[in-house]
Amino acid sequence: MAAPTWNLENLFTGGVESPDFDAALTVAEAEVEVLVTSADALPDLPEGLDDWAAWLLEADEFAKRAWQCATFSHCLTCADTNDRSASRAATRADAVFSRLGRAHVRPNDGIANASDEGFAALLARPDLEVMNAVLLRIRRDQNLLLPRVEEAITAELNEDGLAGWGKLYDRISGQLQVTIDGEAVAVTQASNMLGSTDSADRKKALAALDEAWKGEEEHCAQALSHIVGWRQTLNDRRGVDELADTLARNRLTRGTLDAMMESARRSQPILSRYMKAKAGLLGQDQLGWEDLAAPLPAPAAQQDWKTAESFILEHFHSYNPELADFAKMAFDGRWIEAEDRNGKRPGGWCANVPLSGESRIFMTFGGTFRSTVTLAHELGHAYHNWVTRDLEYSRRRITSTLAETASVFAESLVRDAALKAADSRQARLAMLDARLMAGASFLMNIPARYHFERGLYPLRRKGTFDPDELTELMLSCEKDAYANQLSTWYPRFWASKLHFFISGFAFYNYPYTFGYLFAQLVYRKVMAEGDHAAYVELLRRTGWDDAEPLALDTLGLDLESPDTWDLATAGLSEDLDAYITEVEGS
Repeated sequence: MAAPTWNLENLFTGGVESPDFDAALTVAEAEVEVLVTSADALPDLPEGLDDWAAWLLEADEFAKRAWQCATFSHCLTCADTNDRSASRAATRADAVFSRLGRAHVRPNDGIANASDEGFAALLARPDLEVMNAVLLRIRRDQNLLLPRVEEAITAELNEDGLAGWGKLYDRISGQLQVTIDGEAVAVTQASNMLGSTDSADRKKALAALDEAWKGEEEHCAQALSHIVGWRQTLNDRRGVDELADTLARNRLTRGTLDAMMESARRSQPILSRYMKAKAGLLGQDQLGWEDLAAPLPAPAAQQDWKTAESFILEHFHSYNPELADFAKMAFDGRWIEAEDRNGKRPGGWCANVPLSGESRIFMTFGGTFRSTVTLAHELGHAYHNWVTRDLEYSRRRITSTLAETASVFAESLVRDAALKAADSRQARLAMLDARLMAGASFLMNIPARYHFERGLYPLRRKGTFDPDELTELMLSCEKDAYANQLSTWYPRFWASKLHFFISGFAFYNYPYTFGYLFAQLVYRKVMAEGDHAAYVELLRRTGWDDAEPLALDTLGLDLESPDTWDLATAGLSEDLDAYITEVEGS
């Protein structure tokens, strides 16, 4: 069975050029201008409390309608990067969000700089109780705000400045062709070849990918220069470092981030032993970068879409029927775009569709267990959206770090259930390999990206980026994160990785490591206690809670201690012992 394409008709009938979508977007464009005007007219607190409350509630409600338009157009641009109508629509939808950001300038400034009396009066309003967490965070993070006039100018220039460079990269990556054996294929198709059982195919794919990105490295370096330069200028004006904004966005402390990264480094000896054992299974002295996602040479590694769908439903059900029923609803409702074809944007994601309570999942299914795990991951995101669908929009602001909880939890369900269901040594070995491979990805690959991005800021102070400098920095971070255990590296990984070019979010990377480890902590507790309702309630709280109190309250753990994170990696040692036992029995 071929991988499916999604249904977008129940969002807006007739596609991006339909009257329904155009009307919704036109209304949103008009409504956001009203929000801008009325926001700028708000008096200083505690005056005009009724006007303040009305504006905050209306802006919160408007965000759902704007998000619906943005999700729809984003879906279409990713599914076909050559669709210019979709690209124009996405530009319009993005502009609405930029204007909404502009509308929030006055309210944010007013809340941050209000007298204690004025802020207390706003916070005490019963109709704003659901927004208390948001209001308190604006007050707490006031050091991230520029003076009001400067914030307004920055918001208005964003679309044609910072965001424009991210869109340029999207177009480059979507249209890039990779030549393998004289045939041009899309980046996603070439990347899927890194999951081939044939070592020669993997080597060809990596070499071709690096060569293709080499041809675009000047453009990518220029885009990255301006993205990082823009952020650095703002940070300098605010008087903060490059981590201040991402820590505030993700509602966690620097101590938590540092403790997590220290724990990841502590796991290197375990993962190095795994990579050495896997190299032996593949008949190699040492793994290369092209082998990191390589499946073991086993027929069971290949899975068509129907097999993957059945596999996920079965193993979701082994945990809880509610999760399986949800996944079946997503499959039957065609929420998923997974067809392998040219013209698609690389990567995978899940987007919330707030007005209907649905989600849409984007990926390219490669016919391997790795793709099945990706599908489970994205379905986990969709389930997270589903269990929070009835919350007010202000209480559904799930951070990037906590957003990975349900997705990695779903991965763990699939991996664990698959391991238990394995009926042969070969199948057990494949399942253990998938689990350890995930560990290497989250605890080595993601830290390499994190440290690379940290390194961009001091490098940018020396001037605009030179591609060779970026390549040198990338290689240094790869070698450090992998304890120099690989025989080959990916020099232009920096150019190939979309995360570095997402203009709206700096440090898009480390939340994956957080999610992987935090989900293990959650998973251990939920599986030990069998309390699915408590798990759902934890997911709901991610929409407004800070990471540290959430963990302390629900798990009894201190996230600022590396020892806490070590609890999450402890299972890797058990997996490795089992893996080596299976290897020695082969």
